[in-house]
Amino acid sequence: MDEQKITLSITPGPPLSLRERKKRLTQKTIEATALRLFKERGYEQTSIQDIADQIMISSRTFFRYFSSKEEVLVAPTLEVMQEGVRYLGELDEIDSPFLALQAVLMHMAGQYEEQWEIFLLCFQLAMKTPQLSYLFATSQFITEPPLCDILFERSAGESNRREVRLLVSIMMALFRETLVQWLEGDARGGLKVLLRENLDSLDYLLK
Repeated sequence: MDEQKITLSITPGPPLSLRERKKRLTQKTIEATALRLFKERGYEQTSIQDIADQIMISSRTFFRYFSSKEEVLVAPTLEVMQEGVRYLGELDEIDSPFLALQAVLMHMAGQYEEQWEIFLLCFQLAMKTPQLSYLFATSQFITEPPLCDILFERSAGESNRREVRLLVSIMMALFRETLVQWLEGDARGGLKVLLRENLDSLDYLLK
């Protein structure tokens, strides 16, 4: 499998048009169908044509929305990452980058909790294959640059870019570890509760 390149597109703005909503519906249908087949048949045993046949589209239509099966697998994670960046950008004030990031992580944790079955399935599939595991991890790293940009632009008087990058790296590393702990436990219990505990532990360790 060739190494996949993942990009994060942040597109806040006005409500989607009817055409965009239809495209969004098709994308979500492809995603849901693919994940169901991955679960039923296995990731390697499911082809792009299998996915297309299930929802009566051509493979060409599939490629309008996803470049590969791998991209389908990380799509739910990318959506949460995008939502985290959007949430930070819409905060009224950022007096403390640390507190702002805590709010972002809690918001993202809520997104994971709402769709825990999907994320658990994606995690379990990814962990079975080293290349997929790498891709799964990479999909969580790409949110760091846009988070840094927003924090630096809105708190430039208080922090320099190096400090902001360091803070974002630490907080996102904590979030990734918390997420793995949660998913390794089959997503039992609340991710927000576990995240709060780990944030408190970080605060204690830094004192």
